[in-house]
Amino acid sequence: MESRESDQVSNVRGWLIGELSRLVEIPTATIRYYERLGLLLQPLRSPQGYRLYAADALERLLFIQSAKAFGLSLEEIKQLLDLQAAQTIPYATFQQMVKQYLGKLDQQIQELVSQRQAVSQRLDRIAEALPDRDINTTELTQNPLLNLMSEATDAIALEQNQGEMPRLGNLFSNRSQEVLYMYSVGKRNFRLMNLVSAKLSGANLSGADFTNAKLMLADLCELSAIETRFVGANLAGAMMSEACLQKSNFTDALLIGADLSGANLEDANFTAANLGGVNFTGANLRGVNFSEAILAGADFSNTEGNYHPQVPTSPLKGPTMSEVIQPP
Repeated sequence: MESRESDQVSNVRGWLIGELSRLVEIPTATIRYYERLGLLLQPLRSPQGYRLYAADALERLLFIQSAKAFGLSLEEIKQLLDLQAAQTIPYATFQQMVKQYLGKLDQQIQELVSQRQAVSQRLDRIAEALPDRDINTTELTQNPLLNLMSEATDAIALEQNQGEMPRLGNLFSNRSQEVLYMYSVGKRNFRLMNLVSAKLSGANLSGADFTNAKLMLADLCELSAIETRFVGANLAGAMMSEACLQKSNFTDALLIGADLSGANLEDANFTAANLGGVNFTGANLRGVNFSEAILAGADFSNTEGNYHPQVPTSPLKGPTMSEVIQPP
């Protein structure tokens, strides 16, 4: 029936939504979503009630696709479209937006380089003590590999912490103890704090503010951090399995390779976060906001929620959650 309608109206009034979808290779649900965001003008209707899209819709969709290739968000793209609708060609605005995105990428690259240096430094600490083969034994009562890793992490953490907090330096052997003490006496502001490889598993830090803090490779398993701010924080490689993170804010955070398996993330906010390779296996994702997040390689197996995203395998690019999971 729709094919017959198409023959009658497509050449005269425009395209049906299915035709437009095939033409630009964008799902029909995404086209409807763009309409709700105001990225597309409301289409006309045929006498039978079908949407009819004119050439303006095709041009806008092509513009959206091209702008996304430069890393722009849907909100930024709408700004450009609105300027064009007002008879302004936004050359300077477009260039500024792209430069801001490049700056964000540069910052993430620097953070990843720092993370690599930290891991390499830890490995160098224990490399001579590591055998060149795996050893199968049931006789040991302790895990020697765990002991070696802990020694390297603690030694480097102590070196990094020397002189950073002179008022508390004589009280605490590492930053983890310092955070727990400060929280116990009512402090909630831990912004910009260096907590690389911190051991805070099982702690209660609900309501704290870790904006732009460095938490790479931190042990946050079973952490209780309800309504906690991790805005812009670096949580790359952090272990957060079984953590309680309801209503926490991870906007613009870097969580590449983090483990959030079994975590309770109900109503958490991951807007524009980098979630490449994150393990969400078995996590509670009800009400989670993944708008504009990078999800390449993330594992959503057995998650609790109303969706099961098909995440691309590219480590650097891919559709955002708002495009992978479209409203019905």
